[in-house]
Amino acid sequence: MTQNNRTLWVRRILSLAAIAFVLILICVGSSLFFAKYLTHGSSGWRNDMSSGHEWLHQALELTEEEKAAIDSFEGEYHHDRDALIQEFDSRIAELRQILVESDEYVPEVDVAIHRIHEVHGQLQELSIQHYYDMLNVLPPEKQAKLRELAIKALSQPE
Repeated sequence: MTQNNRTLWVRRILSLAAIAFVLILICVGSSLFFAKYLTHGSSGWRNDMSSGHEWLHQALELTEEEKAAIDSFEGEYHHDRDALIQEFDSRIAELRQILVESDEYVPEVDVAIHRIHEVHGQLQELSIQHYYDMLNVLPPEKQAKLRELAIKALSQPE
C-alpha cells in the first residue's frame, strides 16, 4: 500500500468516526430532549394537587363542621400522596435514564414501565379511598354532589 493510499484510508476512517460521533450526539440529544419533555412537560395527571383539591371543597360548599371532619384525615391523605408522587417521579427518572442510555427497547424498559404503573395504581387507590372517606362524613345531598363530580372527573380522558 502506498503512502497516498494509507493517507486516504486514514482520512476515510477519521471521516467515518466523525460521522458516527455526530450521529451518537444526535441520538443522545434526541433521547434527552424527548425524555425531558415527555415526563416534565405534562402534569395533567396531577389534577388533585393540594391547591387543585380546594376546588372540590368549594364546589361542595362545605360547612365548618364538614371541613373539620375532612381535615381529620386530609393531612394523612396529602402526606401519603406526596410520598407516592415522589416515588412516581423517581421511577420516571429511572425510565428517563434508560432512554438516555439505550438506543433499543431493552427489557429494562418493560421493568421501568411496570414499576411506574405500580405507583400510579397506588395513587389511584389512595384517591379512591379518600373519595370514600369524604363520602362517609358528608350529608346525603353533598354525597350526591361528590358522586356527580367524581363521575364527571372519571369520564374525562387525561
